[in-house]
Amino acid sequence: MVTVDGEVRAATAAAREWRDELDDIAPGRFTVMVRAVVSGARAAPSGTFGARVRGSRGGWILLRAARLVSDDDETAVTLERASGDALVDLLFAAYGLTPREREICREVLTGESTVDVAEALGISAHTVQDHLKAVFAKAGVWSGGELAARLRG
Repeated sequence: MVTVDGEVRAATAAAREWRDELDDIAPGRFTVMVRAVVSGARAAPSGTFGARVRGSRGGWILLRAARLVSDDDETAVTLERASGDALVDLLFAAYGLTPREREICREVLTGESTVDVAEALGISAHTVQDHLKAVFAKAGVWSGGELAARLRG
C-alpha cells in the first residue's frame, strides 16, 4: 500500500525483492517508479496506471497502480515480470510497429500462412509480405521463424 504522498506503508516480502532488483541498477529507482505509477493512477480518470521498466536480472518488469476506495486514499501497486502476451506487446512497442504490423504479427505468431493472414484481414498476400518485410527490418530478423523466436523469447 502506498500513501497519497508516495510513501510505501505496507509491502510484501516479494516487494522487497523487486525493490532490491530495481535498486541494483540505481539506488532509489524502486521508490521513483512506485511514485510515478501512483501519480499516474491518481491523475487517470480510471484510477489505474501502468508502466514498464527493465530489471537488473534482464527482461521487463510491469508496475501497475490502482487507487483504492478508502478513507485513507491509498493506492495498491503490483509488480510482475512481463511474459507471454504482455511481453509481446512490449516488444511490438519497442520495435515501433504500426497497428497493422502488430495485427499481422499476431496472426503470424499463431502459425497462419501469408495467404491465410491476407484472407483473414481482407488484404492481398503481397500487402502482408510488404508489412512483414517492414517488421523484419524493424526487429532485425530475416524470417517469420526468427521473428517468432525473438518475440516469444
